[in-house]
Amino acid sequence: MTTCLVIHNPVSGRSATIERLRAALERARQAGWIVDPVATDYKGHATDLARDAAARGIDVVAVHGGDGTINEAINGLAGTRTALAVIPAGTANVWAKETHVPRDPVAATDLILRGERRRIDLGRAGGRYFMLMAGIGLDARIVPRVNPWLKRRIGVLAYIVAGVFTAFRTKPWRTSMRIDGAPREGWLYWMLAGNTRSYGGLTDIMYRAQADDGLLDVAIMHRGGAFHLLVDGVRLLFHRHDRSPNVDYLKARDVEIDTPGLPVQLDGELAGETPVRIEVVPRALTVIVPAGLRSPLFREEPARTTA
Repeated sequence: MTTCLVIHNPVSGRSATIERLRAALERARQAGWIVDPVATDYKGHATDLARDAAARGIDVVAVHGGDGTINEAINGLAGTRTALAVIPAGTANVWAKETHVPRDPVAATDLILRGERRRIDLGRAGGRYFMLMAGIGLDARIVPRVNPWLKRRIGVLAYIVAGVFTAFRTKPWRTSMRIDGAPREGWLYWMLAGNTRSYGGLTDIMYRAQADDGLLDVAIMHRGGAFHLLVDGVRLLFHRHDRSPNVDYLKARDVEIDTPGLPVQLDGELAGETPVRIEVVPRALTVIVPAGLRSPLFREEPARTTA
């Protein structure tokens, strides 16, 4: 019999969604799962709940929330045998989009009940895990400038609004770093280290990334300004940004930024400043995905066992 803790972020759900979540939990109980729902009530609560669930040997932690709540949960589950499942809510929920999990809680739960387990890598920066991407420079400056009211009204587009104003005010940093131990110096306007492909659910910046290859995809944009943003933006639409003389795209096990004072974000949440070491932690998390899922995000063939 499968035991499942459902972590619900009440900020991420509307009344209609909550009713669908209740119906989803009843569907899981009818399937024989033992389901225990609990709401978060402070920042970092999902980490504490997930860590406790793993320590108690709970089979599955299902998160009904956005990318921020999922990030909290993986920091309690990393390195354990408890699997993460996602019932999408929140602004973007990139992982759900990457793995084709629908936003309706009942439909998502049906997929979880029939789903299969995969083992994926995680990124880690300064002792904190991330599931999607770490960003240094431009996008980490954008995160604290997103208007919360606007975010609730227009979702991920609020980041674009904040980004337009921030992009032209951000200057590149002269930066010292090491990639897999090899030193390099140069200008850094924006760097991403990704374990997944989609950036904010909008575009596949890290279009070669695989969540189970033991590597991070790293993209470094050296210069900003209207010309580079326009030209490299057009290249991005055709997945040719890695050919830009203004962009380095590579795979690495770790990146160390030695220069202090550059802002850092992890999975869309501000996470301090450099210096920082960003590294991949291979096969650190078990996830439940739709049975038979075939995606370029995964290197391994679908597992035979169900959730």
